[in-house]
Amino acid sequence: MNQLKLNQTKLNHIVSGIEAAYIIRMDETEALTVMSALAHSTRMRVFVMLMRAGEPGMGSSDIADAVGVPRNLMSSHLAVLSKAGAIASKKNGRSVTYTAVARVVIALGDHLRGLVGVETHPATQPDHD
Repeated sequence: MNQLKLNQTKLNHIVSGIEAAYIIRMDETEALTVMSALAHSTRMRVFVMLMRAGEPGMGSSDIADAVGVPRNLMSSHLAVLSKAGAIASKKNGRSVTYTAVARVVIALGDHLRGLVGVETHPATQPDHD
């Protein structure tokens, strides 16, 4: 369980960095797509690892090696996470760097909280000052 526990300081930094840019409102179809992508143990481990890596992200071969999945299989897992919007990729020459898209997971949490009438994440609240 400790592997899934995010470093709170890093998470706070990620959330504060997206507060101004956060606009995502997720519908049921989008929520199901993200949940489906994260419902596989390898993809969940990849996503958590990328959240911990933060802004620098990680290369696909480094991700595959760290998770212990053959590189050819990792590409399909990364494609599912990318299609769901949970990760983003950036091409640098011949290499590709992947980063987690925290705002998508925050939007998913807001969607789920909204289903049961619970308040949304503070980063998604409008500024009333």
